[in-house]
Amino acid sequence: MKRFVLLLFTFSSLRVTSQNNIVSLIQAEKDFAAYSVSHNTKAAFLKYLDSAGVVFENGNPVNGIEAWNKKEVRKGILNWHPQFAEISASGNLGYTTGPWTFQPKTITDSVVARGQYATVWQLDKKGNWKFIVDLGINETPIADIKEVEEINVNLKTYAPIDLSSLLKAEKAFIWQFNNDKIKAYKQYLSKKTVLNRNRHLPATRAEELANSISETPAEIKFQVDHSGISNSGDLGFVYGISLYKDKKENYLRVWRRENHGWKIAMDVVRY
Repeated sequence: MKRFVLLLFTFSSLRVTSQNNIVSLIQAEKDFAAYSVSHNTKAAFLKYLDSAGVVFENGNPVNGIEAWNKKEVRKGILNWHPQFAEISASGNLGYTTGPWTFQPKTITDSVVARGQYATVWQLDKKGNWKFIVDLGINETPIADIKEVEEINVNLKTYAPIDLSSLLKAEKAFIWQFNNDKIKAYKQYLSKKTVLNRNRHLPATRAEELANSISETPAEIKFQVDHSGISNSGDLGFVYGISLYKDKKENYLRVWRRENHGWKIAMDVVRY
């Protein structure tokens, strides 16, 4: 009986922590965007990047702080806002994705470029949200998003934390994709998922997901570069290189551990 009460208390505590932290995660993303608008893109990225955070240049994952320190401050307004957000049961790892826009000089200028960003965040030792990987897609239609959808599928803690099982799922997915992409996504895609592709709004509904998967070239070759996992072992990510027709791009997958194993929560593929 005491063990049951303790488990119930632990689960309730995790739920409260997760719910509180997803609010702060969403606010961190909004603050990040606001800082970009009020200051500049370079200053915003340097402020919110984790020391080990990664951005992508010419298809290569590179240290974000080192990369942005080399860049010059340029004119233009890069703005964005979260559309979807999810956080681990431990409340230390989460992601957001949403539309971004670029205006050449001021916030009143016409939008000349738009897309969909995806960012994975973690709490640093001081309890501040810092992002560890950021990957966007381009040329999306106009998205009229006013509210953030908080994705809440599972709140479970798995012990011991098993990053190897996440990587095993990623490699199994890649193997299946190389043989039959439809079967790969059918096997590993969560029922609650977001797929981001160039020139398309995020796919979340069954018909949208089917179209997105159908249009994803079966010839893409994925190469794993790095991965990470939450303190509760229920949410993790993998990013790497996507090769298609001699073009080197990148991908980012967020995995969620569900009752039947690891499933894809968010899938961003550039090609």
